[in-house]
Amino acid sequence: MTAEADAQSVSIATELIGLDAKWLQPFDVEDPFNNNLRLRGFLCQKPDHRYGALAITHVGEAEMPQLILATPKLHYPFGKDGSFHFPPIKRLHLYEKLDGTNVFAYHYQDVEGRRRLTYKLRLAPTLRNSRWGAFLDMWQELLRRHPRIPQLIEANDCHISFEIYGARNTHLVVYEQDLAVAALFGARRDASVVPLHKLNLLDVPSAPLFGEMVAGEDPVAKYAEIRGQMEKRNRPTEDDKLTGIEGTVWYVEEPEGRVSLWKCKPESVEAIHWALGINKMAVIATCWNFLETSEHLSYETLLPLLAEDYEPRDIEAFRPHIEECIGHVKREFEFKERVAEAYDRLGASIHADKAAVMRALSKDFPRGEMKKVYAILVAKR
Repeated sequence: MTAEADAQSVSIATELIGLDAKWLQPFDVEDPFNNNLRLRGFLCQKPDHRYGALAITHVGEAEMPQLILATPKLHYPFGKDGSFHFPPIKRLHLYEKLDGTNVFAYHYQDVEGRRRLTYKLRLAPTLRNSRWGAFLDMWQELLRRHPRIPQLIEANDCHISFEIYGARNTHLVVYEQDLAVAALFGARRDASVVPLHKLNLLDVPSAPLFGEMVAGEDPVAKYAEIRGQMEKRNRPTEDDKLTGIEGTVWYVEEPEGRVSLWKCKPESVEAIHWALGINKMAVIATCWNFLETSEHLSYETLLPLLAEDYEPRDIEAFRPHIEECIGHVKREFEFKERVAEAYDRLGASIHADKAAVMRALSKDFPRGEMKKVYAILVAKR
């Protein structure tokens, strides 16, 4: 692409999305769900309703400007001073916030006017596998298991946000399910949100309903109550993770019908009040989120994601701990790779002969690591 053509693409993208170029990251990818059709454009990194949005400039080799709004950035319903700012509430639905990988189903238009269905990660324009996770393979497996997923966009006339979660895609919360998917909400082209109870789900699984609230109830008191309920469900595991619940997402329906999304997490998952500042648990979670779409994890590459939630001075003051968290995540991943390599060399199945496999692997790993080895293997497929 010439410099002139590149400048033209940037101009198209900034006009489509209504932001300066500093918020846009260029992409040039192949769409695995449409015969590797080439897509070019820019992905938005501004942490608002345009977070992860795509300003597509080219489909194939043709200029085809189009804006795809995706899964928005979720925020807490209070400011840094701790004061709450819930909008007026007509009705409120609380759904469990599942801890996994967000996948967004969307249509784009090709040069012949056909609508093509594909899927994206939060900060990537399409799905792909990487050394950090077989996201494309997992999604294709879930599509085979739930063949009506591709029909949801047509059935609801909106794009659909999903979460992939389970033991094979563990982040912070450990789930009993091996691999699962849940629909989260619909997203219309005008950035309006369609909550689960207004979607035709066609028997596709969805995030569990946690509770409801109507006008007249105190949302601040409810917020504290829900946090307490969630905290009681959570228990730490031996490998610095949790069993229980990551949090809830509050779908606030305002009197005029607009729906806004807010998150609520228990203290064991993340320090809620800004006064507590940045913490290791939140940094580790951010590291895993980063690795869904990028290969090179470092303090510098992680900075943009941390800056979405924390002040620069707080990030810099916490830098030694951030470096420690990055090292922890890298070591954890490298350990999983070592386990996988040793297991593959055996040519045996942990599910067919647990005793023989664990006995053989005990030659490669210390006794104190064997529980962790087993946990990794039972999640492996």
